[in-house]
Amino acid sequence: MKKTLLLAVVALFTMVNVNAQEKEKSAEGFKGTWWALGQLEYSDDDATDTSSFTILPVVGTFVAPTVTVGMGVGYTTTTVGTADAVDAVILMPLARKYWGMSDKFFLFAQADAPVTLADSVNTYGFNLRPGVDYFIGGKFTIEATFGAFGYNVTDPDVGDSTNKLSLGFNSMNLNFGLKMLF
Repeated sequence: MKKTLLLAVVALFTMVNVNAQEKEKSAEGFKGTWWALGQLEYSDDDATDTSSFTILPVVGTFVAPTVTVGMGVGYTTTTVGTADAVDAVILMPLARKYWGMSDKFFLFAQADAPVTLADSVNTYGFNLRPGVDYFIGGKFTIEATFGAFGYNVTDPDVGDSTNKLSLGFNSMNLNFGLKMLF
């Protein structure tokens, strides 16, 4: 289902932007260019009787030809069984370094420090994520991150905090996104 939806989005934007003029690349690269992307996710797991919804728009700017900084501010809600939903605000500052493989294909490394603030529990951490970015036309790119190398802490108001160390590369769990430059 994800792959079919992704292919449909790629095909749509490719057709719309087939005649779009490519952004001129100079010695300044992308410096000064703003971008936006986001995450919209809904899940419903019958095995654990858990459902969740997340929306996380992210906006950033290139501060150097191949370095960008950005900030995501979003909302998430999770319901387990018949319990009340847990609502939280997400703040995620990030920085990326890009390496051009061709005019349209880039590799990047992202460092982010997500913070989730809720009434009963807060989480915070630091992650490094590898990724790829491909220009599909004009001002649109499609990107994917895979794997995460990080350390995250969940700190509830009642009880002990828990720590999670992530060291992994998972090519079967890609996170795709569509980014717009402006």
